Amino acid sequence: VFSGSNLICQTSIKDAIKKFEEKYSKPEQPMVAVEAEKVELYGMMPPILKMDATLSTLKACKHLALSSNNIEKITGLKGCERLEILSLGRNQIKKLDGVEDVAETLQELWISYNILGSLKGVEKLSKLRVVFLALAMSKPVCCSHIV
Repeated sequence: VFSGSNLICQTSIKDAIKKFEEKYSKPEQPMVAVEAEKVELYGMMPPILKMDATLSTLKACKHLALSSNNIEKITGLKGCERLEILSLGRNQIKKLDGVEDVAETLQELWISYNILGSLKGVEKLSKLRVVFLALAMSKPVCCSHIV
C-alpha cells in the first residue's frame, strides 16, 4: 500500500489467517482457522495494522492472539461469539472501544504494552475475570470501578 511517497507495509487479517493455517497445517490434518479454538495471529511480519470484519468468521475461536503487531483500534469482533481470551498486548491501542462486541463471552483481556488513555468500556465486559494491563496506560488510572 502506498501513501504519498511513503511505503506502508502491512499484513491483512485475511493474509494473517492464511499464514496461520499454513504454519499449523499437517499433511494428514489441514488447519482450518474458522474451526480452531485458538487462533494465533501475533507477531506478523509485516505487522497487522488493522483488525477487520474477517475476524468475525472465526466462530469457533475461544482464544484470539493478536499481540506484537501495530494495531491501533479494536474492531471486527462481532460474530466471535465464543471468544473468551483476547490477547492484544504490544500494539498501539488507545481505547477499548470495540471490545463490547464480545462482552457476553470475554473472560480475559490481555492488553499490556499499549497506550490506553482510560479503561472506559471494560465495565461492559460482564464475564471478565482477568485483565493484564502492565505498562498499558498513557497516564495513571484508578481501577476501583472494575472490581
